[in-house]
Amino acid sequence: MQNLNLNISAFIDKINDYVIFIISFIQTTFNNIIAIRNISFSLFDIPNSIGIIIQFALSIFYILIFITILCFSSSIFDIVKQILKYTIYYPIKLISWPIAKIISLFMNKKNNNNSKTQQSILEKLEKELLILRLQNGKLKKTIEKDNKNKYQKRG
Repeated sequence: MQNLNLNISAFIDKINDYVIFIISFIQTTFNNIIAIRNISFSLFDIPNSIGIIIQFALSIFYILIFITILCFSSSIFDIVKQILKYTIYYPIKLISWPIAKIISLFMNKKNNNNSKTQQSILEKLEKELLILRLQNGKLKKTIEKDNKNKYQKRG
């Protein structure tokens, strides 16, 4: 367990280093882009500010390279995902599918008897429900007759 904790700790430290590098890279890149607004484009000041203009162009170029690398890495991960899918997932699925079918055949035999008993219980409950509804209807009719008789005797 201690070895696993050290591996996880080293992995987290490595990710932390990469994140710090990426954040500092993006921060300096955007600072170079923001610095372009401090340039005066008069004819006499352009030689003095040529460094800022070059840094701006390189920053835009770096951002484009970074986006391109991200796109390629996502496509590489898709390729790896497809390779894993066809080398691990589908063979396991093809091996386990017949086993699952065989197991389900044995399980369905038990369920067929159970479903017949459930069907008979359902039919009995439906009959009882119908009887209760009929009794309820008769009870409502007798109550209505009693109420009519009471109001007729008073009137």
